[in-house]
Amino acid sequence: MNQSNRSGAQPNVIVILADDMGFSDIGCYGGFVDTPNLDRLAEGGVRLTEFYNTARCSPSRASLLTGLHPHQAGMAHLQGRYGPYTKQLTERSVTIAEVLKSSGYGTYMCGKWHAGVVPPHERGFEQAYVYPGGDYFKKEGIKLNGEELPEEAIGDDYYSTDHMTANAVSLLERHVEQTPDKPFFLYMTYTAPHFPLHAKESDTAKYKGRFDRGWDAMRQEKYERMKEMGLIDPSWELSPKETSAAGSWDDEAHQEWRLRAMEVYAAMIDCMDQNIGKLLQSLEANGKLDNTLILFLSDNGGNGEFPVIRNLEAVPGTPGFTVQDGHYGYGWANLSNTPYRMYKHYIHEGGIASPFIAHWPARLKDKGSIKKTPVQLPDMMATIVDAAGAAYPETYNGNSIMPMEGTSMLPIFENQLFEKEYLFWEHEGNCGVRQGKWKLVKFHGEPWELYDKEKDGTELHNIAAQHSDIVDRLNDQYVKWCKRTNVLPHEEYEQYVKGKKGKGQVVDLEIVKRAFA
Repeated sequence: MNQSNRSGAQPNVIVILADDMGFSDIGCYGGFVDTPNLDRLAEGGVRLTEFYNTARCSPSRASLLTGLHPHQAGMAHLQGRYGPYTKQLTERSVTIAEVLKSSGYGTYMCGKWHAGVVPPHERGFEQAYVYPGGDYFKKEGIKLNGEELPEEAIGDDYYSTDHMTANAVSLLERHVEQTPDKPFFLYMTYTAPHFPLHAKESDTAKYKGRFDRGWDAMRQEKYERMKEMGLIDPSWELSPKETSAAGSWDDEAHQEWRLRAMEVYAAMIDCMDQNIGKLLQSLEANGKLDNTLILFLSDNGGNGEFPVIRNLEAVPGTPGFTVQDGHYGYGWANLSNTPYRMYKHYIHEGGIASPFIAHWPARLKDKGSIKKTPVQLPDMMATIVDAAGAAYPETYNGNSIMPMEGTSMLPIFENQLFEKEYLFWEHEGNCGVRQGKWKLVKFHGEPWELYDKEKDGTELHNIAAQHSDIVDRLNDQYVKWCKRTNVLPHEEYEQYVKGKKGKGQVVDLEIVKRAFA
């Protein structure tokens, strides 16, 4: 066993992943949604303020699971969007489940997979409940190890967030009963709060009136709260709404509809938190909470997709409501990503900044602390391998395995020396590289922008013209990274974008250009 696991027995590991949730939606990040269970994990654990995802669902999941950059892992874009580049996790990767299973763990999954056509039970998970997403009230398409569950076995009052948690609790309780001394790994991947806006009315009613002040006033209020909480530097400016294509609340023509949408969105997060509480209760009842490493994060920033209301008669939250009717829009997504600008898809902070909580009572002593070291998704594999004392393989199932790209975050959690020089991103031609305080970032087809993240954490003052030497140096590193990690040349990517315009999910560059004109 790796000597870094000083707590004795191998810890259980639970990764809890939210879907399309903004950086500051939850209470312990300054948000307006009631999340007492996540707040409890933060109070008893460690929060990171500069943990970065990969701006989109499938690439983030691939990177998290494999410890590689998404292009290396075989999932550089949304699953299935770009032929073999997004078909499945490459055989030259291993998943966290495969590594931990080889190290004596029971391995389980409940929730959304969206990491390729090869299902999780063929990538190291002994038991995997996979939910299709897209409808929180519909019982169809739920599979256990590839076999669809009959509707009569699912029961009444179905809501997917509740159901997937109940199955997760059942799997872990069975594991503890049958193999009490064997550690377990759970990949708990909620679909909440991804569209469509579906919530139980009892949860939605709780938020009636909560957001009536509108996104402008509430964003300013949250910004002040985050400074007081120590989550952001007090010297940072709040990014103006004009930098995120979000209009003024006073000019919103359909305030009542938008309020209902935000109330439902909040209810979806609230329900997820309630279910995290059920998971924690089960761990406590079985005496497993103390030596369980729990890691919570989101797969990308708040979502500005489908900003136009297309059906004012459709009621957000109700069965039958679809994303084609509308979503919560740029204004509320901008609130979700406070204090940053931009959204899912983009490499500016609003697209990649994730809340991140680590909780492990048996090991982590600096409880309630906030850490500001920049890290990103490939570091998840390295951290879990380190914590478990596991062995990351050079070969697996006869395939040569690429080395891990990440670095263990345990030293950060424990106030020790952490060394990581560069962070890299690419999604849909939006790209970036960070070294220390310097972040080089750009929109697809646009010039590089340079920001001093210590002085200007919200990326409002582009200083590329004043520091051409730094731009050139970081650009050189980015080009080397692209060549090494299988990032497609931009001319090939541009042909892809041209072929996909108008399909509902591709970045609208015209909106971006207008926002920054």
